[in-house]
Amino acid sequence: MANRGDHRNVDKLVCDIYGGAYDELNLKADLIAGSMAKCNRFGETPQKQPHKPEDIAKSLLLMVSNNIGQMAYLYGTRYNLKRIYFGGYFIRQDPITMRTLSFAINYWSRGEIEALYLKHEGYLGAMGSFLDEDGKMDE
Repeated sequence: MANRGDHRNVDKLVCDIYGGAYDELNLKADLIAGSMAKCNRFGETPQKQPHKPEDIAKSLLLMVSNNIGQMAYLYGTRYNLKRIYFGGYFIRQDPITMRTLSFAINYWSRGEIEALYLKHEGYLGAMGSFLDEDGKMDE
């Protein structure tokens, strides 16, 4: 559903606030300033039209993905990482999430940390079961 949505119908962007980019703070016009900020308590647009479920789904997906990206960035800086790896069926199958995570990590780290995605991570759990508590292979 999110693939068919347009988050700009429910998210407030920098251009909605400043009329364009805010160059003094290096904020691009299409940057999300507030997720679902165009929604009101009645779920209608200013023209009294209900928001489309696809638009809300896209906004929600971007909001969650941006939050995960920011948390991953914070953990990455805490442990001085230069690369953060993501895995899992949902992420691997969803280009919107991959793009949003990459953008968030690049944005917050100012290009210092890279988001990478595992292609064949389905067997990592099985491999982990062979490791003991010290991270060595059980015999």
